[in-house]
Amino acid sequence: MTLILNNDHVQRALNVEECLAVMEESYLEQAQSRAVNRPTSQTYLPHSLPQATYNFKSVDGGVKKYGALAIRITSTIDQEQHINNTVRLEKLPLANGCYVGLIQLFSVETGELLAIMPDGFIQQTRVGVTSALGMKVMARKDSRVLGLIGSGGQAKAHYRYMTAVLPIKKVKVFSPNAEHRRAFVAAMEKETGVAGEPVGSPEEAVRGCDVICSATNSSRPVVKLDWLEAGMHYNSIREFETDLEVLNKCDVIAIHTRFGGIQHYQPPGIANDLPGVRREKPRDWSQYPEICDLIAGKTPSRTNDRQITFFLNNVGTGVQFAAMGYCAYKAAKEKGMGHEIPNEWFLQDIKP
Repeated sequence: MTLILNNDHVQRALNVEECLAVMEESYLEQAQSRAVNRPTSQTYLPHSLPQATYNFKSVDGGVKKYGALAIRITSTIDQEQHINNTVRLEKLPLANGCYVGLIQLFSVETGELLAIMPDGFIQQTRVGVTSALGMKVMARKDSRVLGLIGSGGQAKAHYRYMTAVLPIKKVKVFSPNAEHRRAFVAAMEKETGVAGEPVGSPEEAVRGCDVICSATNSSRPVVKLDWLEAGMHYNSIREFETDLEVLNKCDVIAIHTRFGGIQHYQPPGIANDLPGVRREKPRDWSQYPEICDLIAGKTPSRTNDRQITFFLNNVGTGVQFAAMGYCAYKAAKEKGMGHEIPNEWFLQDIKP
């Protein structure tokens, strides 16, 4: 049988401790060449709306220990918008007011399709869990104050998971909408039991913190380098919200993957990028260790409490979706969640 889940099933199935444990084990597998990733690719077509582009994204990866490989796909219309004095890339809910993003989980033993689920909650979770594990191995063990820039779904996951790996006592939160950040803090305090403090500027969110994290969809840097203080750990979830001069300032650096940029494909003969296509600047990522190497102890982390450390979750990977997809599938099966349909619907007797 193939299990069909929705985001509510996934959210109720996952728990913080299991997600952290499975993702950490998956990175250990990756460090020992027992997990695999394929770089993310994005394929574009022009769209009828202004400053908008159709984007089909895919990435896959698998973890031998869990016997699972996942492919994550999204089918979106992306539009550049000017909001609060910054340029943001917004996904438009044009599919009956909703979005399209799916994860398909396969058995690496039989090849069959184990589950289909939306990518929404897992997308937020896999980034937050990875950031938390990076913080766990790179931040000072006595870190107490977290500065968080952002108050959307990614910021929720980072509040949830980063407060679970170190003894964080307070989270200072900035986002441009004052009402939204106050509501965000109230909700996350209730969920995690960790006190939050809404603040009026990104600098105020950063100053005096042990750990800082930017979790936004900004197309411009949101943290200034002169705000960084000795002993801090800085976490960023994407290249575009980061001043990459930080790579020359920090003492210990780790990235998510040496794959570097996303593979972009648009129709031939178009001289310039379509609106909404964001290309990373060419950079030799091979000089930086991947976070799995720090987690596995193959590469050293900080050696003293004065060092500034930096983790850039530069590109997502299929291993993350395999790990979190496996978590959701396993827990949902155990709890009797979701809907089972005959796997014969996805099988054929003609050799592919």
